Amino acid sequence: MLILTYLKLLTKVGFKRLGISFISNFGLLWLLIEPAALFFPEKLNFGWLGYLWLVLISLIIALIQRFPRLLISSSLSSPDSQIEIKVGDLFKQKSHLVIGFNDVFDTELGEIIKLSSIQGQFLSKVYNNDRIKLDTDIKIALEKYENQAIQENDKAKGKVWRYPIGTTITLYDSSSEQKYFLSAYGYMSNDLVIKSNSDYLWTALHQIWEQIHSKGHGTHVSIPVIGSDLARIGLSRMLLIKFIIISFIMASREKFITKKLTIMVYSQDLDYVDLYELKEFLESACV
Repeated sequence: MLILTYLKLLTKVGFKRLGISFISNFGLLWLLIEPAALFFPEKLNFGWLGYLWLVLISLIIALIQRFPRLLISSSLSSPDSQIEIKVGDLFKQKSHLVIGFNDVFDTELGEIIKLSSIQGQFLSKVYNNDRIKLDTDIKIALEKYENQAIQENDKAKGKVWRYPIGTTITLYDSSSEQKYFLSAYGYMSNDLVIKSNSDYLWTALHQIWEQIHSKGHGTHVSIPVIGSDLARIGLSRMLLIKFIIISFIMASREKFITKKLTIMVYSQDLDYVDLYELKEFLESACV
């Protein structure tokens, strides 16, 4: 699996970037060798074989420079926070996790929640498919928002109490000491179609950072590319990642959120994500 991930990332580099690195390296080596040949003509007169070696060395250096990365990171100058973009499984991270939900906090698998979705994996991997336990924990955490809830009797299936977009709650696993920040960033329509947009996502992210600030104790937090699945936000994964980065940086300028934020990208999404472009964007945004 790891080899396939690297191969996919290598193809993302593309011949253009690889070619630019190769030409740059070849030109630099040539620039160093040619003047030296004036002083040591006999030792540096290596003919066609030598030039083939020069091509090979330039190509090897280019491949090393463009070798696929599964993790890129950059640090904010103020406050002392780090942002990572990492290829891997969200639920294998030893950190607090952000989990996107809809505005009724549905948990029922099947027609309402896909098993492969972040919510579905949260139920299966963290709660061992104990939906009653998850619903109980969610209900307790939502008690302080009861005065904001609106009952939706026309909803076909699932829960009927609707909460404001951006409502974020914190669940705690005492065995792993992990915290899970559940945030309503999508509207679950009565016909079970999730809808969201950039405004909803921005509101949800703001509340997520607030919750992490107050209950995360500054420790490492991982977040998936929220809105990339069925929420129909209309933004590409690249734009969603940049959206999350900008939102976090802006919130961090106002108050300390966490020492490290990791944005998780699943390997199957690499066809839609350019890590090299994101590295350049991340470095420029963190200045």
